[in-house]
Order: sequence, then structure tokens, then C-alpha cells
Amino acid sequence: MESAVIGHKAAPDEPPGYNTIAPYAPPDAYPPAAPIRSVDSTVLKGVPPGLEYLIPVNQLSVRERFTVSQGWSRSFDVLDAAGQRMFQATQRVQCCGPVYDVMLTEPGGRDALHLLENCGCTCTRRVQVYDQAGGLLGYVQLHWSSMITHLSVMNQSSEVILLILGPSFSTNIFGNVSFEVKSRDEQHVVGVIRNENEQFMVTFPADLDVTAKALLLGGCFYLDSLIYSKRKELLNRRSND
Repeated sequence: MESAVIGHKAAPDEPPGYNTIAPYAPPDAYPPAAPIRSVDSTVLKGVPPGLEYLIPVNQLSVRERFTVSQGWSRSFDVLDAAGQRMFQATQRVQCCGPVYDVMLTEPGGRDALHLLENCGCTCTRRVQVYDQAGGLLGYVQLHWSSMITHLSVMNQSSEVILLILGPSFSTNIFGNVSFEVKSRDEQHVVGVIRNENEQFMVTFPADLDVTAKALLLGGCFYLDSLIYSKRKELLNRRSND
């Protein structure tokens, strides 16, 4: 019996749980969760519609498909750790429309998430994240700082649940860069958002609340938009010098 116990090995593909992550645990140590595509949303109580496929995943990649040269229209694929496409995303641009408007759809064409920023002329930059049925999931808010990049991930009641922290846009917008996802008291690293080789990858615990996963995906898209805008601004400035 003793030899059997000694020879037993824990399953290596189980990522650490959200409540058991040690302070500053390296998020890239999480092994990818196995992709699960056959999820019956009718038995998933409390899961916002369209988000059932986020339940088993702990990593998502956002890859731009193409950009329309005239204007700001952009198209993206959202892939899981196995490279399977989970969502398609289109940034919609309308005359006199929202500052930021991205719709994520499932491969079958059903809406999944809507990211919306109505006005960029105020001191507060905040993206609203809606589910498939138009229900508000929460917000991703940018805090202006010349020293760091600081975004708050907030629930429906505007309570901060996670923080996204990283280098300033003024110094790290043309190379690879990483942003830490931390608990709201900044004592634990919960995940990471990386911009590598012109794609974004967000990593988090598999057992993180599915709404928080959706909000982090929204934060990933918003970071991409902010960096894209800053790059375009600096390149236009250089061409006019």
C-alpha cells in the first residue's frame, strides 16, 4: 500500500485555483486547460448567456485579422490555448458614434460580448462590457498616469475586483510588453496580459469567475486599442515633423 501511495502522482495539468495562488506566483506557469466545446448552457445557472465556453479555459489569445485602411475598422480572432477559435471580434466605426465599439461573436454568428465606450472627451475613460442579452457585466476603467499603465476591472456596481498594471504607454508601445493582473489589494498576481509579436494573450486561473474572465478579455481588447491609438498618434506626429 505504501509503495502505491509513493508512486501516485497528481495530475500535472491542473492549474492552481484562484483562492490558492501564492503572492506573485508566475502566471505563465499555468498549464493550458483542455478545450471543451460541448457545453450545455441550459444547465449552467448564473452563467451569462454566450459565456459558457469561457468556463474551462485559462488562456485566450487575441489576433488581429485585418484593419481597414480608411478609418479604424479592425477585425480579430479570439483563440483558446489549443488554437481553436472561440470568438470573432469586429471594431465598428460610425460617424458620430461611440468612441470604442467592439462586438464579439461566436463562430456560429451569435453575439457573445459587446464592448462600448460612448465618450472619450471626459477625464474618465471607461469601457462597458455587456453580455449577449445586453446585460451589463461590468467595466474596465483607465486611470491616467505618466509612470504606469493602470486599469481597474470592475463589476456591475463599479466595485474593483481586479487590477491591470504595467509599463507606461509612453515607453512601451512598440515592443513586446507584459501587464500583470492583480487582486484589488495588489497582494496577488492573478494573471498576465502579454503583447507579443503583435498579438495579445491573457492568462488567468481556470476557476476564476466566468464574468471576471469576460471582463479580463474586454480589458485585453481595451489595452490593444489604447496601444494602437498611441502608436498611430506618435507615427502621425513623426510624419508631420
